[in-house]
Amino acid sequence: MYEGHDNTDASESVHPKASRYFWPKWAVLGLAVVFILLSFVFLLAIGCSGGGKDRIVFVSDRDGDPELFTMGVDGSDQTQITNNGAVDERPLWSPDGKWIAYASEESGDRELNLVDKKGEALTRLTFATGADTSHRWSPDGQRIAFMSSRDGRPEIYLMNHDGSDPTRITFNPSEPRLSAWSPDGQWIAFILDGGSEEPGIWIRNPDGVNRVRLTRTNDDEVAWSPDGQKIVFTSDQDGNLDIYIMNSNGSDQDRLTDNDTKDHQISWSPDGKMLTYISERDGNAEVYTMMADGSGQERLTYNNAIDEHPVWSRDGKRIAFVSYMYGTGEIIVMDADGDNQTRLTNNRANDTQPSW
Repeated sequence: MYEGHDNTDASESVHPKASRYFWPKWAVLGLAVVFILLSFVFLLAIGCSGGGKDRIVFVSDRDGDPELFTMGVDGSDQTQITNNGAVDERPLWSPDGKWIAYASEESGDRELNLVDKKGEALTRLTFATGADTSHRWSPDGQRIAFMSSRDGRPEIYLMNHDGSDPTRITFNPSEPRLSAWSPDGQWIAFILDGGSEEPGIWIRNPDGVNRVRLTRTNDDEVAWSPDGQKIVFTSDQDGNLDIYIMNSNGSDQDRLTDNDTKDHQISWSPDGKMLTYISERDGNAEVYTMMADGSGQERLTYNNAIDEHPVWSRDGKRIAFVSYMYGTGEIIVMDADGDNQTRLTNNRANDTQPSW
């Protein structure tokens, strides 16, 4: 059998088939290096892929009290990641998908915690007396805005993602409600419900300056478009809760829905082209979508029960939501056009609050 080697003399005759399959050592070494590098990149990609990309976190009381679980996007591998005999709720993935921030009553007071997607690393973030809730990750994942009543009344605070340096950024005569970060992380939107100040949507820089008023009506549920140019919100300024849109500076306000019942629970698709929301226009709460300009309003679910909490997958191809068609809350996933609705959870407990 022919054995190739690096110092083969040019005068030596080589069988045609042997020469055709001969690989010099430098070529073999090069291919090995390429294979190792590609394997490393692949493994790195797996390691860096966010849990929220291939996992859904949700709340379930299947063990007697609300705890956090994760599962694959097909409902497989349902895993409990908190277990403390107290209420754990409002799980939110960090932007990089490595951590889940949530509210817990384990200490007897409502505090904010951080847990990894396997439930192996858990950190308590807040320790002050008074409820801490309504947490929101900054777009870069470095900070968390939240509501706290530690100073006697609910105000908005900001802390680093590890819980350090908690700082109060609102000082309002009327109680604010935290809504959303702008995509560039330069603004935090909140709502004032009235009191000694006029109601409406306000924005403020995270350092607590440049307080700007955007609306002067009874509004709710602020959601910034992914490009930061638009804000959708709900308002009862025309007698019932409908969806409106405006520029991020508050100009050009336009009504998107016009019904005698509530339209709410709005969220943007990741590409900023569509909105999903809940409407009760057909007798009970169902999931709808529409284009960002209000056109193409389409009903996606047809159940004789409440459907709620629609959330987009990070690639914008699917929507998860909670349905009570089976009596208790179950998590369903469907394509963005409503096709291929698939039940992910199946038990007698309430499974709610999905987050991709």
